[in-house]
Amino acid sequence: MRSRWLAAVGVIFLGFSPASAQPQPPLPPPALPATSTPPADTRELPPLLPPPPPGAPLTEVPRPGTGPAVDYDPGYLYLPEKAPERARRPEECGPAGRWWITPSFELSWVPTNRAPASVRLRLSDGLGNSAPGPVLPVAGRSAGQFEAALGLVFGRWFDESHTNGAEASFFVRNADNTFGTAAPGMLVLFPEGPGRGTPQVIAFPDPFGARIVGTFPSTLSTFFTTVDVNYRRKLLCTDSARLDALVGYRFAYLQDELYLGEVPDGDNDYKRNRASVSNPFHGGQIGLAGEVRKNGWYAAGSAKVAFGVVTPEVTTSGLFIGAEGRTGSQFTQLRALNTAEKSEFAVMPVLNLSIGRQVSERTRVFAGYSFQYLSRAGRLGDALNPANSKIALTDFWVQSVNFGIEWRH
Repeated sequence: MRSRWLAAVGVIFLGFSPASAQPQPPLPPPALPATSTPPADTRELPPLLPPPPPGAPLTEVPRPGTGPAVDYDPGYLYLPEKAPERARRPEECGPAGRWWITPSFELSWVPTNRAPASVRLRLSDGLGNSAPGPVLPVAGRSAGQFEAALGLVFGRWFDESHTNGAEASFFVRNADNTFGTAAPGMLVLFPEGPGRGTPQVIAFPDPFGARIVGTFPSTLSTFFTTVDVNYRRKLLCTDSARLDALVGYRFAYLQDELYLGEVPDGDNDYKRNRASVSNPFHGGQIGLAGEVRKNGWYAAGSAKVAFGVVTPEVTTSGLFIGAEGRTGSQFTQLRALNTAEKSEFAVMPVLNLSIGRQVSERTRVFAGYSFQYLSRAGRLGDALNPANSKIALTDFWVQSVNFGIEWRH
C-alpha cells in the first residue's frame, strides 16, 4: 500500500517538472475602452455658442450685494459700470513758469523844459520885510535830457493753465544838474559841509559888499516814476503765441525841482530852500499784452492806456518865496509860483516792445523799446517864466531803450 502512494507522488512530480521548464506565452495587451468618437484636435477652437434668440433677456451676472446669498463669486470677473474719472491736468499756456520777474536797465530820453531867465531870490530880515538876494543863472539850463533809468516787472499766474494772473511793473528815472552860482556882496555858508544842508546867506552893505563875492552850488532835478498793477486774462493761446487782456491801475509822478546846494545825501534839509512843481497822476488802465515764439527766439509787446486825473502842485520855500525872474534889465515877481492846485483830466498810454532769446528752460534775455506819455503836466521851466501869470500845462514823455533778463519759476 505504501509503495502505491510513493509511485503516485513520483508520477505527479515528474509531470510538473517539464511544464515549469517551458517558456510562458506573453500576456495580451489590455483592451482600450470603447469610445464612440475619436479624440478632439487640440489645435482647433471649440465651436461658438449659438446666439440667443431676438428679444430674449441676457443672463445677468450675480453681483455682490444683490442678495443675501450672493456676496462675491470668484468664478466671475466683475467690471465697473464705467471707468473711474481721472482729474485731468489743465493744459499749460506758455511760456513756462507761474512766477516771473524781469529787471531791466534803460537808457532814457525826456523833453527839456528850460527856464527862460535867471531867478533872483529874496532875503528875509525876520520882520516881514525882504531884500534882493542871490541870482541863480538857471536860464537855458535843464536837469538833463538823456539819463539812465531802471525798470522792473513781476507777476504770477493763479492757475496751472496760466489763464488768470496778476502783473505789476515799476519804472524810475532821476536826473540832476548841479551848477555854480556867484553872489556879489554876500556869503552863502553851508554849516553841514560844502553844498549840504540848509544854507545861511549873509549880505554885506557897501563898501564892504563890493569886495566880497560868495559862491555856492545850485541844483536842477527832474524825477519821474510810474507803477501799475494789472489783472491779466488769457484771450488766445497756441503752441507758439499768446495774447492777454489787461485791466488795472496806474500811478505816475513827475517832479521838477530847483534848490540850493548839491544833490542831497539822504536828508531833507534842501527842501527848506527850493521851488518845485510836482504832478501825481492816478488812473484806471486797460490794455493788451502778448508774445510770439519760434526756434528759441521770441518777440513780445504790450500796449496800455490809463485814463485819470493829474494834479499839478507848485511849492516854494525859504529864499524862493517871492522869487523874481529877469525881464530885460529888471526883475519881475514870478506869479506862476503861486498857482493853486487843480485836478485835470489826463491820459497816459504806455507802449513796450522787446525781442529776446531763450537761454535756458527758465531764463530769457532781451532788448527792447518803451514809450510813456502823459498828456498833461506842469513843468518848472514854465513856472520860472516871468511872462506867465499861472503855470501852463504841457505834455511829458519818456522814451527808452532797455536791456534785461527774465527769470521764471
